[in-house]
Amino acid sequence: MPEGLLTCDDTPTGVGLVAAVRDAAHVEQRAQLGKARAVLEWVASRQLPADRAVAEWSDERLGQMGRDRFGSQALHLAGPGAPALEEDEAYEIAASLGLSRQSGCRYVGDLIELRYRLPRVWSRVVALDLPLWKARTIASATVVLPLDGAAYVDAQLAWAAVRTTVAQIERTVGEAIARYAPDLLSEDPAEELDVRLGFDLAGVGTGVGARVPVEGLLDLDDALDLEDALRAGAAALKDAGCDDPLGARRAKALGDLARGQSALDLQSTGTVPEKRPLVVNVVNGQATCEAFVRPGHPVAVTVDQVRGWCATSTSVTVREVLDLTCARTTASYAPTAYIAAQARWRHPTCVFPGCGVPSAHADLDHIEPYASGGKTTADNLAPLCRRHHRMKTHTRWRYRRRPDGVLEWTGPMGQMFTVDDRWHRHPPPDPGTQ
Repeated sequence: MPEGLLTCDDTPTGVGLVAAVRDAAHVEQRAQLGKARAVLEWVASRQLPADRAVAEWSDERLGQMGRDRFGSQALHLAGPGAPALEEDEAYEIAASLGLSRQSGCRYVGDLIELRYRLPRVWSRVVALDLPLWKARTIASATVVLPLDGAAYVDAQLAWAAVRTTVAQIERTVGEAIARYAPDLLSEDPAEELDVRLGFDLAGVGTGVGARVPVEGLLDLDDALDLEDALRAGAAALKDAGCDDPLGARRAKALGDLARGQSALDLQSTGTVPEKRPLVVNVVNGQATCEAFVRPGHPVAVTVDQVRGWCATSTSVTVREVLDLTCARTTASYAPTAYIAAQARWRHPTCVFPGCGVPSAHADLDHIEPYASGGKTTADNLAPLCRRHHRMKTHTRWRYRRRPDGVLEWTGPMGQMFTVDDRWHRHPPPDPGTQ
């Protein structure tokens, strides 16, 4: 323990421990600044020429054939006037930071925004007067602004950035939009609602224990109506004999609403609402099984949870046992349904470094190309989401499976990354047999 933190009987003092926490926070702030500076040095060395044409690529606007014609493109992560990067290289930096593509690009983009478009705010970060997270909050809000609009926000907030609240940042950015980019103000109320309102299910089928996080932004009247419905549904479930905690009853009431029914109907009509079908795909040798309550959304759940679902289902279908140790193959390029299920169970998400897209929504890629003699087996297939499939096919990203089963990626600048999901690939040993 550092000197000065102990009393005569070697017991840490409260004052000494608080000082240690403060010193650790300062060390962490300096380390964050050092990492940010290293990233910006890389940006300065790898930025693309200013006159390079901007290649725009959009999942929504381009069909599959259109997407496949694009390789690595110019990637603009910050506002107008800031440097652009090579797309595949930006993804390598994200992987080097240990972040997903989205989080890594957001981090790099915030730094570029600070360094090149918010120099006053950035100087406060360099002087250790402003935490990087607060500066990034400002940077993420100014990306949409033209250069003079960003300069306005920089001048307004830099001097008191430490005490600036999120609401003040939003007001200042709103003023900058009104002054320097009035075209960003929507004149269509429907368009404004489309931007501001939303209700999302994050990672359907990937939540722990088949639980899915829900996040939304509603109009006040809709939110109040939803709250009333959940409160009434939870109360009705309790009156009907459900002894679950309040939060669990509210969640069940929301599920009832989604199915067009209400817990109140159980009492008012005396009829049992329509139940849902359940399809279970049992995986050999696992303590859990794969249940499909909706096509295309496999989730790992416990046997007890499936038993509970069966009690609320009108029909239960148990599919063929999926043996992960069975090495099936086919002569065709496209895998059979059984081989595809094996590959997706072994790799629950896209195997690109840091990507969390569920394998149910990903392409199955031949690790050793089919045209070069690669077999269509679960051992030679890996799920890649559409974006990272494009990275592997049309840019300088490459990967292989090592003899130990770990996937090894090589980025366009030569860095190597490993993806090890072997824990999900083979069933654990039965403790009773050891």
